Amino acid sequence: MNRLLSLSMAALLAFGLAACGGEEDKSSSDTSSTPVETPKEYSELLFDKNFAEGIDISSLQSQQVAYTPWRYGTPTVDEPYWNLGQYGDLSTTRNGYDSSVNDLFPGNIFEDPKGISGTDGDYYTLTNQSGSKYMSVNPSVGEVNLNIDSSKEYIDQSTGALQPRREGEDWIHMILSQTAGVVYLDEVDELIMELDFTLTECEIYDNSIGAAQFQWIFSVHDKASSAMEKEYFWFNVTLFDNRYEIFPGTQMFDGGKADATGKFIFAPTGQQLFGESGGKVEVGTTYHIRLNLKEYMQNAFNIAKEKGALKNSSWENMAVNGFNIGWEVSNVSKVGVKISNMSLKTK
Repeated sequence: MNRLLSLSMAALLAFGLAACGGEEDKSSSDTSSTPVETPKEYSELLFDKNFAEGIDISSLQSQQVAYTPWRYGTPTVDEPYWNLGQYGDLSTTRNGYDSSVNDLFPGNIFEDPKGISGTDGDYYTLTNQSGSKYMSVNPSVGEVNLNIDSSKEYIDQSTGALQPRREGEDWIHMILSQTAGVVYLDEVDELIMELDFTLTECEIYDNSIGAAQFQWIFSVHDKASSAMEKEYFWFNVTLFDNRYEIFPGTQMFDGGKADATGKFIFAPTGQQLFGESGGKVEVGTTYHIRLNLKEYMQNAFNIAKEKGALKNSSWENMAVNGFNIGWEVSNVSKVGVKISNMSLKTK
């Protein structure tokens, strides 16, 4: 880490004065001193913020997940740092439904690709056969686009008619994640999340069930709990939810489908995070977000305990242990977001 020049000069000057003093000066000098604390500097937690090393693409199933690397450009490491979870498989609940057309699978030495890769100017692109998912990456500027058209998935495939998902069915995910290490919240002064994002499109075709949500989600674990217990809660920063102009917040237990975790979910309100503006989002406008999450997470921990979660957990054992950012789309809609300048750092 860099040290401030002024502190270095002060230390050298102090050494020079002490070396030039004689015995008489030593006997008459004040030997008391006040330690000078070096200001803490930020430590970045994210690797490959420009997405230059490729992205591991998940299978459609969220249980027993398999990943296949999507490599582009000139990667310099063996494995990508980033994952894309593209979960959502309606073939498990709809007879005769062909989920393979919704798969971004980039192919490997054993199996041909289902996804379609290409380029668009400075962007590397990946889409699927149905056109329900599209992503593009520009490693030169660290920009990624995540687009979903759920009207291409929530359909009767024999007729092409819209068929909104039913209660308990899978919904479409496009969520980026990576392992960013373990951060004990009690041991840091700040946990800063930062990004620029632009809602590039938002068309709602059927809002009878579900929503289109763009969120940065953290899992906060009790690292003292046993492997069997796996005590943790979800902390969500909701950046867009089509149902609300200003997000009202969430306090609930995860549910709604077979692979739900059952863990407590806390999301602050838009006004708690963004003040009077409430975090209102308009299509085509770029927003810069910078939040210190530590106090919000401590408040979420306290509320989780009040609601009956984390009964045996203590704050000093709670640590951020993972995150994802992107779309969860459970209504029928066409949405897109451009993300850049991502950062997650501690101090």
